[in-house]
Amino acid sequence: MNVKLSPRHAITAYGIALLVVALIAGTALFAVRELSHRALDGAERQAGRFIGGAQSALNRAVLGVDVLLAGAGDLVPEPALLQTPAARDRVSQLMEIGVNQNPLVQNMTLVSASGQRLVSSEERGRGNGGGSGLPAGYLDAVLQPTVPTLVIGNPVTSALTYQQVLHLGRALRLSDGTRVAVVAEVDLALLMNLLVQGADINGLEVTLERDSGLLMASVPTFVRSQSPPPARIGGSGLSRGEARLTGAPAIVVVRRSMQTDVLVTGSIPLASALADWRRERNIIFSFALALIWVVAAAAVLAHRRIQRQRRARLELLRSRAQLDQALESMQVGFVLLDSDHRMLVWNRSFLEIFPAAEDLTALHRPFAPILALAAQYRRHPSGGVDTGSALETWLLQTRGANAVAPFEDELYLPDGRVIRSTKNRTPDGGLVCIYQDVTEKKMRTAEILQSRAQLQATLDALPDTLLELDGNGLCHQFHAPQGTGGPIDGQDPMGRAVHDFLPPGAAAAVMDAVREAEVAGASRGRHFELALAGGAGHFEISVSRKALQGAEPTGYIVILRDVTQAELAARHIRQLAFYDVLTGLPNRRYLLDLMASAVRIHPGSGHGAVLFLDLDDFKTLNDALGHAMGDVLLKEAAARIRRHVRPGDVVARLGGDEFVVMLEGLGPDVEAARTQAREVGEQILAALNMPFSLDAQTRYQRTCSIGVALFDGRERSLEELLKQADIAMYVAKTSGGNGLRYFEPAMQATVAARSALENEIREALAARAFDLHYQSQVDESGHVVGAEALVRWRHPQRGLVMPGDFIAVAESTELIVPLGLQVLEMACAQLALWAQNPERAALQLAVNVSARQFRRDDFVEQVERVLAASGANPAMLKLELTESLLQSQMEETIRTMHRLKAIGIRFSMDDFGTGYSSLSYLTQLPLDQIKIDKYFVGGIGCDPKIELIVQTIIGMARNLDVELIAEGVETQAQCDFLRANGCFRYQGYLFSRPVSIAEFESALSA
Repeated sequence: MNVKLSPRHAITAYGIALLVVALIAGTALFAVRELSHRALDGAERQAGRFIGGAQSALNRAVLGVDVLLAGAGDLVPEPALLQTPAARDRVSQLMEIGVNQNPLVQNMTLVSASGQRLVSSEERGRGNGGGSGLPAGYLDAVLQPTVPTLVIGNPVTSALTYQQVLHLGRALRLSDGTRVAVVAEVDLALLMNLLVQGADINGLEVTLERDSGLLMASVPTFVRSQSPPPARIGGSGLSRGEARLTGAPAIVVVRRSMQTDVLVTGSIPLASALADWRRERNIIFSFALALIWVVAAAAVLAHRRIQRQRRARLELLRSRAQLDQALESMQVGFVLLDSDHRMLVWNRSFLEIFPAAEDLTALHRPFAPILALAAQYRRHPSGGVDTGSALETWLLQTRGANAVAPFEDELYLPDGRVIRSTKNRTPDGGLVCIYQDVTEKKMRTAEILQSRAQLQATLDALPDTLLELDGNGLCHQFHAPQGTGGPIDGQDPMGRAVHDFLPPGAAAAVMDAVREAEVAGASRGRHFELALAGGAGHFEISVSRKALQGAEPTGYIVILRDVTQAELAARHIRQLAFYDVLTGLPNRRYLLDLMASAVRIHPGSGHGAVLFLDLDDFKTLNDALGHAMGDVLLKEAAARIRRHVRPGDVVARLGGDEFVVMLEGLGPDVEAARTQAREVGEQILAALNMPFSLDAQTRYQRTCSIGVALFDGRERSLEELLKQADIAMYVAKTSGGNGLRYFEPAMQATVAARSALENEIREALAARAFDLHYQSQVDESGHVVGAEALVRWRHPQRGLVMPGDFIAVAESTELIVPLGLQVLEMACAQLALWAQNPERAALQLAVNVSARQFRRDDFVEQVERVLAASGANPAMLKLELTESLLQSQMEETIRTMHRLKAIGIRFSMDDFGTGYSSLSYLTQLPLDQIKIDKYFVGGIGCDPKIELIVQTIIGMARNLDVELIAEGVETQAQCDFLRANGCFRYQGYLFSRPVSIAEFESALSA
């Protein structure tokens, strides 16, 4: 219960405090304001005194220079005498003496009315002639007045000292009446130092200005972004405005020098003038705040004292309120009865538990009706309703007794709640009744029992063996999987040490894990092996330290898990990781590990060799007979290689049809090592050249290419060694196969050049650096009916590259596929353009397709996407296939052709007669055209046998109703022969070379 202060007392206490605080604050503000005025007045007086001194110093300095200039006329003889060097030197020396007597003057010069320097005090200035070096207009300003007066120029940079100077000059009339000007150069920095000499004013800014506002000099040196406005001279010359240099608010004092157009100004920024005042102000405010804090603290203390007095008067009421609040906040029902069992005190929770008792509740009212109401919710142990006889007996027995046990029972309300009723006797014979809702507690107890049952079921389902051990290995708890043997099959380990029910090795491993868990809290990863009925069993040990409960000794939960299957799987995985699945030979990873130790042989212990083997034309076997037959061949080849190497030599399979043999201990002599490596390689070649029996009906014979790279005890890269042997094998294969080659450095250069070309082709594909050239296809009248699209490479250094320089490399890699796709896209785009021109819409375009591209699973979808994207007419597109495409997978080739034929695409057989010898495919393939190879066309008129072959091809095409075209027609005689024998489509240099699209279309329009 909170006790609040009377508003009247609070207003009185804090009102007095506020008045004192206001008085302190007003006094502080008044003092600060007075100090501010005094500081500003002092700064104004200080600035006025300083500027007055500076004005006097400037006037004295100017007057001294003026006297020096006025006396210069006595030093100059007649003008005619100044023409002699002696006279000029004499005058210069006299002028120099005068200059040395005035520290402000750096140089004094006599200048004629025409601007010619007559004589100068500076030694370098002696002599006649030369310009005066004076600012423009200054000489006229000096000579113009009829009465000679001192004229002060604007600041300029001296040609002698390269410093800022002022020119002070006056006119002189010489003895012959000639008017000349005598000018003194005054060091501007010395002049300003003279003005501020002895000044010790914080933030002082001093300027020398013209009436017009021109800033001649300043201390400190400062350049404003905008020139200050002309200075104003009031009655006293003192005002407040902007500082002449910084533009900050300041006290400004202006004085005019004896030269009426030159002003001396002094500015003291208010920030500097009030610096000491700010420190004093902070001290005053700090002292005032301290006083205010003291006043506030005194007010709070007074307030609290009044509070304590008021709280003491209300303590009794507060205690009663706290008791009521405690009763109301209790979560249990509470009823206090007197010795006659009449109600004295009860709380809200009691009425919430028994809402029906609200009408029966009143002060001093008998509690018996409520007991009768509660009795109907009491259950007898037999399951029926308890009539309350037990409670009545307890009440009778405990009347007048002391220190008796409480009576407890449970009430089951209709809404499902369970109420625990507890009754205790008070010393005066009264009764305290407590009613507590234990529904949730009952539910939690049921859940705990259910969880225990579930935990036991889970343990029964686990395949692991669980033990609870102490630090000495004694078993206190045990659970074994049901239906399995486990590591403790048929034994009861309870109360026994682990060494009594496990073999020594297993028991030692378990105890090591327990000791590790004692230090680290847990142990994982230890294993042991047991001999079981079904073979060796592998078990993993996991140990966790139990949390200590009081003085309970440390315990450890030990789990023994059967990992036999996992161990077997790991061994199988190792076999898969390091050995080839098909042949059982070491794979590339294991080979590199073996080579790593072999290559690091110490010098002098001999040479070794790496033989890289590749079966020739293995892909043809896979394509023709299937991968199953290929696997049989690979296993047999691996067995033959192993039989023909020395004991200790390593045979490995890298993948596909590639094998590696590593030979060690070939001796220190390199030639002897080469000879031994050759002998082993030739034995392997001879063994692999023997026919292979792939099954009962199939015998197959293939050759092999071998590359050899020698190594010695020097540290070498394993990948480099394999690469060298691979390069040598590649050379052997490109040389016809069935041979053995040793690695030579020149081989690497050849392979590197091929690799570089391959990379350039990749870059060209990315940059779309390939173009199409078009070679006309004409009919018997010479009319162009179509063209063949031939790819060209726009190389940035080599210019236009022909297909023969890069197609072979593209064919041997997967690069021919994206290249072929780009050619198809460009051809279809051109067909779409021709379709928009009625004169060219009937032109057909032939495109060559490689076997690798044609056999892709998505080739038909690629063609459909290109046609859809370009909008080209499929009937105008003709795909040229080579006979090499028919050497394998004939059924798949025919299916693909029929799918494309259904779209409307036409097919032409390119280079007919030079490839596959069987002609049976002609009746199966949906061909539209056969192209006579240029080899046969070139033999027309030269070889009668070739002419006979050409006639045969023409007749066969006519009988098969297939269109015929001859390529490579270069002479009219060849064309006449073809026309006479029934071939009416031609392509060759006789009609057109392959040209760009611009030239091709230009020829069409001609």
